[in-house]
Amino acid sequence: MTDSWQKAAEEFMAVAQRLWQRGLVAGSGGNLSMRITGSSHVMISPSGIANIDCKPETLLRVDLNGKVISGEGRPSKDSAFHLGIYRIRPDVQGVVHAHVPWSTALTLLGYKELPLFTPHAQAKLHKVQVVPYAPSESQELTAWVTEAFNSQKVVAALLEQHGMVAVGGTLQAACNIAELVEETAQIAVLVHLGNRGQVK
Repeated sequence: MTDSWQKAAEEFMAVAQRLWQRGLVAGSGGNLSMRITGSSHVMISPSGIANIDCKPETLLRVDLNGKVISGEGRPSKDSAFHLGIYRIRPDVQGVVHAHVPWSTALTLLGYKELPLFTPHAQAKLHKVQVVPYAPSESQELTAWVTEAFNSQKVVAALLEQHGMVAVGGTLQAACNIAELVEETAQIAVLVHLGNRGQVK
């Protein structure tokens, strides 16, 4: 096991633990990935194993086309859009996909983008659009999510009925964005309820 792999695995597991503690993931839902320093490969969680239960030996190394380089099992079923983001965004080093409740609820209320009510959200998130629903592993979902991140200004997107995706210059930075998105979505849902359910 190389030093770069071990270091990446430690960051992966620390972020997985934080997301669990913050209530952004449940069971085996959601998935994480990160570029491996000094290579064109990506570390990603395997399908069917909760992120918090992953260990260095259970994580998968894949290339940008999804071919498994090392590890056993198959990559997370959402790996295609992770890799799509990496292919078009060399600045992205980590991707968090989480089935978060407030962000998901907002998409079910009919919003087409995340309302940014706080100055902090406006400064950090810029604009967060809602990607239309498509089944996991479908070409449509991969294409739509990848397209949503075609600008370097985009750091997050909501997925209709399916949570959210956040990116960053590190996996920890992507985690920080994910937390802010979910907090912002919670505020938006509460404002929505205060406005008697009117979509703004």
